[in-house]
Amino acid sequence: MSEDAKKIAFISCVNDEEMYAECVRYLRHLDLPQGVSAELVPVRGAPSMAAGYEAARRASSAQYKVYMHQDILLTEKRIIFRLLEIFREKPEVGLIGLTGCRHMSPDGVWWNSKECYGSVWQIRDPEAMNLLEQRPVPAAGIEVEALDGMVLATRTDVPWREDIFTGWHFYDISASMEYRRRGMRLMIPHFEKPPCIHETGRKRLDDAWETARQVFLAEYGKELQRG
Repeated sequence: MSEDAKKIAFISCVNDEEMYAECVRYLRHLDLPQGVSAELVPVRGAPSMAAGYEAARRASSAQYKVYMHQDILLTEKRIIFRLLEIFREKPEVGLIGLTGCRHMSPDGVWWNSKECYGSVWQIRDPEAMNLLEQRPVPAAGIEVEALDGMVLATRTDVPWREDIFTGWHFYDISASMEYRRRGMRLMIPHFEKPPCIHETGRKRLDDAWETARQVFLAEYGKELQRG
């Protein structure tokens, strides 16, 4: 499918219509550069995050794609301007996120890294919002090795590894590795204030998460050792 450089797609796997509707309300209030259009691509009934994102990637003609959780509220109204600016000024950057780590931890868990960057608001309990604050991002942004999947923006399409990540974990760190395998760089932009609210609720790491971590290490572990 030919890519439309004047279109940006917002892609989400959806299983909570009320939550996604709130996500969309925020998306509709984002400022867009003149001549750039936005499309919403909800994916319902996906067997896994990677499978849902891959189906949407193939279906959308947009050159620029933002893969985001249904529970993300983008509060930085000019975030699209910033993303497009980076992609146009830094052709080596293939993947942009909001939080991540400078160097991957050898256990495959990005937040165990000694250098984590980015900040977002989190809602874990109703009516209670707290700031997830890590190292501040420099004004010029920072290059990282892995990005969290709450929001991932791309200019160049790279297939999602639906062949090995069949659930809802590690698809994002896999994507980080796949872009790096192709010689592209990953970046977190600087924002004056946290650019989004993550209505995450209270979630525990389960057996499926550990299974996905082992799959990740089997595929990419040697690359982590090389740094």
